[in-house]
Amino acid sequence: MAAIEEAKRRDGPDFSALPEGCIARVVSLTSPADACRLATLSPAFKSACDSDVVWASFLPPERPQTSFSLDRHSGKKCIMLSARALSIIWGDTPIYWSWTCMPISRFAEVAELIDVCWLEIRGRISSCMLLPGTHYAAYLVFKITPRSYGFELLPVEVGVGFAGDDAGKHERSIELGEFLTKEGQDGEVEMRVMETKRGNWKAGLVVEGIEIRPKDRK
Repeated sequence: MAAIEEAKRRDGPDFSALPEGCIARVVSLTSPADACRLATLSPAFKSACDSDVVWASFLPPERPQTSFSLDRHSGKKCIMLSARALSIIWGDTPIYWSWTCMPISRFAEVAELIDVCWLEIRGRISSCMLLPGTHYAAYLVFKITPRSYGFELLPVEVGVGFAGDDAGKHERSIELGEFLTKEGQDGEVEMRVMETKRGNWKAGLVVEGIEIRPKDRK
């Protein structure tokens, strides 16, 4: 027994015996990558490292019309642009779009499509807000109301890419597209959702914003 106790003493203190709040406080002073590594040490460390308090401490200060979160697999930053941060054609014309609140939204306002025949939504973000050498994907965050119409079997053009480049196109997809940030690359990433060719009237789309998430899972 004495030999076992001596071995434990030489191995150093058992930090997992500390209160979870204390562990979380220490981990919050490190980095997302460190938190992912520390979570593998013990169940106590995993519980502390998974806490919202820890991950909230890694986020930059919130900006108006922008929300930040962290991907807990990679520790990389996700950025969401609110509907107010987007360029929505006719967005300030009440007969076409309405600005309202949605209880589950991260933002004070969302944009609800009342009735348009020309749907065009664009968003831009500076590449300096993103990690270089990282694959990202952009997603339209939205919901459909019971009174929606005009989108049935109708291709909606979506895309994402650096401003000035040809953005990829997909049909009827929540994911707008992917892009890769490069070392030393400076510019703006542009994302778009459009339906302007058919001219039919559309309604019932509620836009919360566009979120940029890392595709890399390591």
